[in-house]
Amino acid sequence: MLVATKMMQQSQENQYPEEFTVSSTTSTLWRVLAAAAQTLSEDVTFDTDGEGLRTRVMDPSHVALLDVNLTTNYFNGFRCPKPARCRLHLEDFSKIIKRADNREMIEICKMSSTMLEIRIGSGHYRKEFELQLSDSGETKPTPLPRLTFTTRFSMGFQPFQQILADISVLSTHLAVSVSNGFVALSGKGDSGKVEISFGEQDGAFLQEAVVEGGSQQQSKAVYNLEYLLKITRALSPFADNVKFEYSSKMPLRLEFKSSETSTSTVGSGIRFYLAPKMME
Repeated sequence: MLVATKMMQQSQENQYPEEFTVSSTTSTLWRVLAAAAQTLSEDVTFDTDGEGLRTRVMDPSHVALLDVNLTTNYFNGFRCPKPARCRLHLEDFSKIIKRADNREMIEICKMSSTMLEIRIGSGHYRKEFELQLSDSGETKPTPLPRLTFTTRFSMGFQPFQQILADISVLSTHLAVSVSNGFVALSGKGDSGKVEISFGEQDGAFLQEAVVEGGSQQQSKAVYNLEYLLKITRALSPFADNVKFEYSSKMPLRLEFKSSETSTSTVGSGIRFYLAPKMME
């Protein structure tokens, strides 16, 4: 019985020699992941297992952190017999992914410790790339910051992105002020200042605005606008809604949600952490 079991395992390994294979009917998600990670680093490490794909990327100054946890339902095909890791150079990976049309199928396979295969297309027309991997070593994933958030607001992604662009006309930072049911986003620079305010009565614009501690509570913080502009630009093909969480003078967490993956497992998705900007 033991011999038969071992022979079956060897047969399965020969049938699926790769460490993992992930496929999608569109290149959009891979483009988004590469673009978002490139806002913070030149390299990325992907960890995969039977539950999905994960990565965390931190910028060199340790100001910003991207946390990606994509369960298998984000992909059309996902096979990972055992936990695997691969580290790759983002510029090269991004160039390859951009060779795929948005409607072309893309399949990514780790065949060995040194090589990643990227297959684009299906049927008789296929493009196959082999990308040299970097040494991922034995480094552990970057830990998430331990934070308690007292304030949150949720809104559509496009209006949020537009507000950031409006404020960037005169400012390099974003000031946030939230009271229950009301949000004010502002900025100021040498040339002037801008403030954009809105409330829950604005319907689809703002879904919620909550501050713990009662209706009279208000919380404020300031953040670097350049980081926010870069990450929202990178994630614009993916996100439909954004949840903004923070505490006064503490780091923020942005959670980006896609309507196409609204049934995803709790805890999965794309999140972005940013340290506060201390104003004199």
